Amino acid sequence: MPGRRVSLGRPPSQSLSGDEGDIDLKPSQGSSDDHSNETFAVIAAEFKATWEKKLRGRDNKIIQTAQKELDLALQNKETEIANIINDMETLHQDFLEQYAILEDKKRKITAALAEAQEELIPLAVQRHQAIISLGHEVENGQLEGMALIKGACQSTRDVAQELRTLDFD
Repeated sequence: MPGRRVSLGRPPSQSLSGDEGDIDLKPSQGSSDDHSNETFAVIAAEFKATWEKKLRGRDNKIIQTAQKELDLALQNKETEIANIINDMETLHQDFLEQYAILEDKKRKITAALAEAQEELIPLAVQRHQAIISLGHEVENGQLEGMALIKGACQSTRDVAQELRTLDFD
């Protein structure tokens, strides 16, 4: 059987140039199937190790790429959340300013009402006193009028009584 060379650590689609990693599988005198099986087992183990190393490398690249994408997405979301928080703070600040303006207007109106009430109290007291005074005048006028009427009635009675006492014969 002619000499056969098998490449170690590379899949069949990849080959090494020269004698790197090649195992000489030339049949030697006295070789047996055990030797062939051992050689195949060594080749298979090296192929498996190489293949697993490639898969780990590819997996690591995928993981790194995914991690970078996740980091970028997370950074974008953090920026978006920070912008939303900033907008919320701006709206809250605007609300507080508008609320303060309205409270100031409310206080001014309340103060103006209090001043108007303070001005109205003396006027109300004056008016009340004027009404009481007028009531006294009316009452006095009524009393005077009643006294005059009483006096007139008395005079009329006196005249009538005087006339009764007079004899006109």
